[in-house]
Amino acid sequence: MARKRVGNKRERIIAAAGRLFGERGYHNTTTAEIAEAAGVAAGTIYIYFSSKEELLVAVFEEFLSEHMERLRAAVAGEREPITKIRVLLKQGCQLMEDNPESAKIFLSQLRQSTDMIKMVAKRSSRAYLDIIESIIAEGVRNGVCREVDVHIAATMLFGSFQMVVYDWVASDRTYSLVAKADDLATFVLDGIGCAPMT
Repeated sequence: MARKRVGNKRERIIAAAGRLFGERGYHNTTTAEIAEAAGVAAGTIYIYFSSKEELLVAVFEEFLSEHMERLRAAVAGEREPITKIRVLLKQGCQLMEDNPESAKIFLSQLRQSTDMIKMVAKRSSRAYLDIIESIIAEGVRNGVCREVDVHIAATMLFGSFQMVVYDWVASDRTYSLVAKADDLATFVLDGIGCAPMT
């Protein structure tokens, strides 16, 4: 568990770690390098974090907290379930494109097997799935989407989003991820039988 905060050093350490983990990889980055990039003494990191892994979790949580807050706000501003799904996917792609280092960490390190990282992965996936499930359920209730297993449909949408982001990262971000959001949304909406808006 993270320890006490003093000034903005903790935030600087998290920001530096996120940048370096994304550029070099988690295992290729030392705490000394993170401390130097953050402008703090090497031992300062251990005032706030008991290990490099705990710092990695903090990087995840910082990114995911902001990510989920922006997604919820974007969806809350829309009324139609179909529009909500399109906005959700576009905003999700935009956030990943705006934070490529975080996207790379998110996709690579969250697949690691430590209990601490698994816990973060499970919590972040559940938060995202909750938003998607509520939108699809609303579409089914309103007769906009056909009757589907809401959980399965949401899981497939989330999985499709992850794979699109993964392909973008693997291709060294040679194209716009946001430009793919509408195609992804159309594919998903067709799959759950949502009638196009007139």
